Amino acid sequence: MRPSPETAFGHYRIISQLGAGGMGEVFLAEDTRLERKVALKILPEKFSVNSEGLNRFKQEAKAASALNHPNIITVYEIGEHDGTNFIATEFIDGKTLRGRLETGDLSFEEVLSIVIQTAEALAAAHAAGIVHRDIKPENIMIRPDGYVKVLDFGLAKLMERGNASAESEDATVKLVKTNPGVVMGTVAYMSPEQARGKDVDARSDIFSFGIVLYEMITGHTPFEGETMTDVLAAILNQEPASLISFVPDLPKELQRIAGKTLRKNREQRYQSTKDLLGDLKDLREELNHEAKLERSSAPNKSKISTSFSGNKDALLLTEFNNLTGDAVFDATLKMALAFSLEQSPYLEIFADERVRQTLRLMGYSSDERVTRELGKEICQRKGLKAFIAGTISNLGTTYVLTLEAVNTQTGETIGRQLEQAESKEQVLKALGQAASGLREKLGENIRSIEQFDAALELTTSSLEALKVFSLGFEQRLKGRNPEVIPFYKRAIELDPNFAYAYIELATIYDNTTQPKQAAEYVTKAFELRDRVSELEKLRITVFYYIFVTGELNKAIETLELYKQTYPRDERVFINLSDTYIRIGRFEKAIDAAHEALRLNSNNALNYINLGESLLHLNRFAEAKEVFERAFEQKLDNMWFYSYLYQIAFIENDTATMANQLAWFSGQAGGYVALNLQTGAAASQGQWRKSQGFSRRAIDLAIRSDAKAVAAQYAAEQALRIVFWSLDTGLLSEGDTKLKMAVKTQTNNALRMERNKVTLTRTALALAVAGQSAEANSLVDELTKEHPKDTLINELWLPTIRAASELQNGRAKEAIEESEITERFERAGEFYPQYIRGLAYLKLNKTKQAAAAFEKILKHRGEAPLSSIYPLAQLGKARATKDKAEYEKFFELWKEADKDMPALVEAKKEYDNLSR
Repeated sequence: MRPSPETAFGHYRIISQLGAGGMGEVFLAEDTRLERKVALKILPEKFSVNSEGLNRFKQEAKAASALNHPNIITVYEIGEHDGTNFIATEFIDGKTLRGRLETGDLSFEEVLSIVIQTAEALAAAHAAGIVHRDIKPENIMIRPDGYVKVLDFGLAKLMERGNASAESEDATVKLVKTNPGVVMGTVAYMSPEQARGKDVDARSDIFSFGIVLYEMITGHTPFEGETMTDVLAAILNQEPASLISFVPDLPKELQRIAGKTLRKNREQRYQSTKDLLGDLKDLREELNHEAKLERSSAPNKSKISTSFSGNKDALLLTEFNNLTGDAVFDATLKMALAFSLEQSPYLEIFADERVRQTLRLMGYSSDERVTRELGKEICQRKGLKAFIAGTISNLGTTYVLTLEAVNTQTGETIGRQLEQAESKEQVLKALGQAASGLREKLGENIRSIEQFDAALELTTSSLEALKVFSLGFEQRLKGRNPEVIPFYKRAIELDPNFAYAYIELATIYDNTTQPKQAAEYVTKAFELRDRVSELEKLRITVFYYIFVTGELNKAIETLELYKQTYPRDERVFINLSDTYIRIGRFEKAIDAAHEALRLNSNNALNYINLGESLLHLNRFAEAKEVFERAFEQKLDNMWFYSYLYQIAFIENDTATMANQLAWFSGQAGGYVALNLQTGAAASQGQWRKSQGFSRRAIDLAIRSDAKAVAAQYAAEQALRIVFWSLDTGLLSEGDTKLKMAVKTQTNNALRMERNKVTLTRTALALAVAGQSAEANSLVDELTKEHPKDTLINELWLPTIRAASELQNGRAKEAIEESEITERFERAGEFYPQYIRGLAYLKLNKTKQAAAAFEKILKHRGEAPLSSIYPLAQLGKARATKDKAEYEKFFELWKEADKDMPALVEAKKEYDNLSR
C-alpha cells in the first residue's frame, strides 16, 4: 500500500509529501512509537523483486548510518510494510544544495564550509569502505544554521544492481536510456569510470565532488550536452573550462584543488578524501590568515604582523593596574576582557588553569597576582609571544582604560588602545570597545571583528555581578565546586540576564551530579541565548541539547560548528569527547580527547576522557599510561583513581586496587570508593558483601548531600538483584519476597531523586521483575519528560520493553526491541545484549545466543565492574553446553557466596554434562 498524507503507514503517521523522483517518494512523517519527525522514503516497487540488491543496499545504508557522523544523515529504520520497502531517516529542516544553487545566494565562505563538511562525511564513509556513488547537489542538505548532511548512501548502488547486470559502458548507456526519471540528475555527476560501467571506489566520489564544487563556483556543471549521451561523452572526452574564466579572482589553490578532483585518470586524482579534506582545510586556514593580516590603515603593518601572526600563539592576560582605589574593578576587568577577546576565532587566551599551574612550577603561590612583570616571566617560561596589560584610572567620575599588547621578548608594544568612560556604569562598554580596537591592531580583519563582537554589556551590564562571579571563579579554579554555587547564584540575583553565569552554574551542578539543577539553569541560559555572543550561544546550545533535551546527535552537530569557528577552544574537544563517551563512540572520543590534550596538557578532564575511552576499548595498558602522564603533570582527580581501580580489578591486581581505595580516605567523594567496592563484590558473586557496601555508599552519599548519586546507587543495586534472579528463574516462579525487595529498592531510589538516570534504571528493574504496571508508569513519565532524548528513546526504552517482552514469554519480540538499541548499546552497560542473549536461549537459538553473550565478553572494559559480565559467561556456557565455558564462569565466581542460586544451578548443569 502506497502512503498518502494523514494516513498510517505501519507505526508512522504520514504528515505531508516532501518530494518525489526516480528513487521514490519522500514523506514527512511522525514515528508514533518514539514521537519524533522522520523523513520516510518509499522505494519504487521494482526494488522489491531484486532481493539481493535490496539486501546489499540495506547493509551499506546501515553501515553508513552506523558511522554516526554528524554530516551523514542518520538512518533510523529500513523496513517493509504491506509489500512496500521504505527507509526512515532523520528529518532535516533545510534546503538541498540544489535549492541553494537555484537561489544563487551562496557566499564564498558558505561554499568553502559546505564542501569541507561534505568532504568530512565522505572521508568518514570512505575510511569505513563505503562509497556513495551518487554525490550531487540533491543529496547534500543544508540546514538554516549552515550545517550539512549528506543523504542517500547506498541507494545508487541499489539502483545499479536493479537495472544493469553487466559492468560495461553499454550497460551504463542502457541505464541512461531506459531510466530517465531515475538517472538524469545523476549522469552529469558521474565519474569517467562510472560512466563506463567499471568498478568504482572512493576516487569516483572525489570526481563527483569536484563536479559539485565546480558548479558551486560557476553556477553550472563542467560537462554539459543536449542529451544524456552527450553529457556522458563530455565526461569521458572533454576537459572542463578553466574556473578562472568564470571567476577571475578565485584563489589559485582552490583552482588547483578543483582541477585535481576532476582528473579523468583516477590515478592522477586525489587518492583519498582525507588528502582532499586536508587541502581544503589548509586553504581555509590560509585565507583566514590572510584576512587576519588585512589592515584598514597602513601604519605599523609589518611590525604588527611579524610580531604576532601565528595562529597557534596564545595571549596571557595580566591583572589590571587599578589606579582608581575602587575594589570592584579588581579581577573583574580581567575577566570581562577575557569574555570579550575570546569571541575572536583568531585569538587564544592562555587559560587561568594553566597560569595557576605555571605559577606553582615557578615556586609561586597559585593565587599570586599576575602583574606585568610576572606576566612577562610566565610568557618566557611557556614560550608565549605576547601578553596584554590593562590599566584603569579616573578623574572624578570619568574613567580611562588602556589596553596594551606587549612583545614578550623585546618589550615592544605591539598595539595600544585607549577608551574613556563618562561614568562607572559605562566602564564595561568602554572596555568592550577597547578590546575590539586591540583585536584590529593584533591583525584581525574588520569583517571578523564585526561578526564576532557582541557588546560586553550583553554578557552582563553589572560590575557587581561580575565581581561576585569572579570570586566564584576563583573557587572553581581551586577545585571547590560546592563553594562556587553561592557566588554564581548571587551573581545571577544581581543580574538576572547574566547568561554566562547560568551556564557555568549548570556545569558545576553537572560536575557534582545534580542533573535536574543542571538542566534548570541551562534552560534559563537558553532563554537568553539571543542576547549573548556567538561563542556563548554555541556553548549554551550544546549544553541545552546535552542536559535538557538529551538530543546528543544535535549536540555533536553543534560542537562541529563550534569547532569550525573556534578550532583552538579546548572546551569544544572536551565536550565532543564527553558526548561521544555518552553514546558509546569511544574511538571518536579518543580523537577529540587527544586534540584537547594537544591544546592543554594541564587539564585533568582531558586525561579523564582519554583514559576512560581507552578503558572502554580494553586498551588497559594505554589507559594506565594516560593517568601516569597526568600524575607527572602534578594533576589529581578522583576519577583517575576510580578508573585505575577498575583496570586493576579486571587484571586481578588486588594490591593496586587497595592503593587506589587508600586515596579516597578522608576525601569528599568517599562514597565513590564504596560504590567501586559494591560493583567489584557483585561482579564476583559476593551478594552479602555487595549489599553491605551498597548500603554504606548510599548512606554516605546522602550525608554528603549527594542525593542524586545515592538514588543512582540504589537503582543500580536493584538491577543487580533482579538480573541475578532472572538468570535463575526465581522471578518467573513468583518470588513475592524478592519482588518486594526490588520494589522497596526502586521506591527508595525514586524518593531520593527522579531524574532520567534513576527513572530508566528503576523502570528496567521493575520490568525484569515482572512488575509491568509500575514499569509502564515510569516509561510514560520518561516519554513525557524526555520526548527527544537520544539515549532514552533509542537505548533505554527499547531495553525496558525488551525486558517486559521477555518476562511475558515473548522472546521474539524481546529480540526485536533489543535490536533497536544496536547503535548505542555500547553505552548500555551490557543490558541490551544480555536480554537479547537470554531471549535467543528461550527460543533455543543457541548460536545467536552465544554470539550475543560474546559481544559482552569481548568488551569487558565497557563496564568493568558489571555483574552482567559473569552472567554472560554463564549464558554462553549454557548456549554452547561446553564444559570449558562453565569453568570460565566458575573462575570468575570462585569467591562467590556458595549459596548464590546461579552458582548452584551452574554446578548442577556442569555435573549433568559429565554424565
